[in-house]
Amino acid sequence: MLRKLPLGMVITCVLVVAARAQQPSPAQPGPPPSPPSSTTTPPSEKPAANPAAVGMDQPVITLKGGCQPIASLQPVKDCVTTVTREQFEKTTNALQPNMPADAKRNFAMNYGRLLVFYGVAQALHLENDPTMQLIIQFVSKQVLAEGVKRHYLAEYAHPSEQQIEAYYKQNSAKYKEATLQRIIVPRKQADENKPKPGDADEATAAEKLRQRWAAGEDPSKLQQEAYARAGVNGAVSPDVSMGPSRPGSLPVSQESVFQLKAGEVSPVFTEQGVSFIYKVVSVREIPLSEEKEAIIKALQEQQLQDKLQEISRSATPELNEQYFGPAPAAPNVMPRPGAGAPAQPTNPPQ
Repeated sequence: MLRKLPLGMVITCVLVVAARAQQPSPAQPGPPPSPPSSTTTPPSEKPAANPAAVGMDQPVITLKGGCQPIASLQPVKDCVTTVTREQFEKTTNALQPNMPADAKRNFAMNYGRLLVFYGVAQALHLENDPTMQLIIQFVSKQVLAEGVKRHYLAEYAHPSEQQIEAYYKQNSAKYKEATLQRIIVPRKQADENKPKPGDADEATAAEKLRQRWAAGEDPSKLQQEAYARAGVNGAVSPDVSMGPSRPGSLPVSQESVFQLKAGEVSPVFTEQGVSFIYKVVSVREIPLSEEKEAIIKALQEQQLQDKLQEISRSATPELNEQYFGPAPAAPNVMPRPGAGAPAQPTNPPQ
């Protein structure tokens, strides 16, 4: 029978599984390859896993030799020798619901090794060691604190239809999709015979292109002209069509494009010496049905964060400065210009 594991041991197992799931196992030397045999099943023909064929009371992990003495160390009387499918699945579902099959196999190997060491710990009566008891108490607090997050994550998993509709209406601005065109106006390169144009000259040139586009000229030809004027030799001018775009896909300084109506041309936006002009070809309101799943996730995350912040603000730890010393000064970090905005090309695309 599988005995209850201390939470500290469970956490150790979780950490091992998480590490193994994220990193490939180091290669270990194996036995020399066996000579080909007509009875050997090729790897490609190995039978696939079929958990449904295993009874809930049948063992899925068997520890051979786990109850044998180790030197002078005698195992506990009721040492673990097997883990049934029911016991194993209850454990994996508690730690990570819907664990992938490959992860389950790695977990099972690590779980089996953990049980071996747990049996030794029991034989050594480490559960009575004061230091181990303190560690178990601390890890128990960690597990229960994480349990708070799990609890509210499950509680907020299914927002009501009214909440979903209210969120959709309150955030209607971001549920618009605009089909955009864009002209990129590179800065004119320096010429041996002519001085480099100033910022005012560049702004004037870009504004003239904008006005001609608004008057109905072909944006593809205007784009080619902008590249030719800049002296960008050998570069293919970019396609003016950007296709459907949503709020948040442009730099913050250019997000006002999504406030334009179909057919309108934006003002000139200049970022690091490169100018951008947009035209809204069409605007579509994204229906709630297309965004419902994303809204559910957003509501769940928002409600969870609000609850966790509420709990966190309910009490503030006060430290004894005589013991810990004064709190370190907060670093004076200046925000970077345009932080959070998608990078714009400083040179014309090649």
